[in-house]
Amino acid sequence: MTDHHVDHINAPTPPHGIRLPDGQALDDFVTDDGRLLLTAYTRADADSRRAVLQLLGGIDALTVPWFRERLDTAITMAGRPGTVYVDLHSVTFLSAAGAGLLGSSNRGGTELVVSQPSPLARRVLTLTGLAGALRIDPAEPPL
Repeated sequence: MTDHHVDHINAPTPPHGIRLPDGQALDDFVTDDGRLLLTAYTRADADSRRAVLQLLGGIDALTVPWFRERLDTAITMAGRPGTVYVDLHSVTFLSAAGAGLLGSSNRGGTELVVSQPSPLARRVLTLTGLAGALRIDPAEPPL
């Protein structure tokens, strides 16, 4: 496992025993040695068929399978057809594998919007040719 691109990050997590409201989920990707690499905060409004998947940290070959599961959860939470906003404003690293997931995700009628990409994420999406293929919105997600 290589970890040269991501240092330990401080991500907001609810204290143990605190439950998030219905339609919200918070999850962390932590390495075996206890380093937090990626946090996903998902919130949804089933009535409007929209969900937001907000990511904080690095998306690389190690975290992409975990990211895929969180994206699938957001799609399910939004309902079909619906819209899922993937908020990348706090992404500190985005590998080609992570960008590829955004470009190839089987969404089954759900629209995927990349929201507020960090400068680094925007650069990777541009270099991989996905910036023109994905809907990118510089604004904050609506939820």
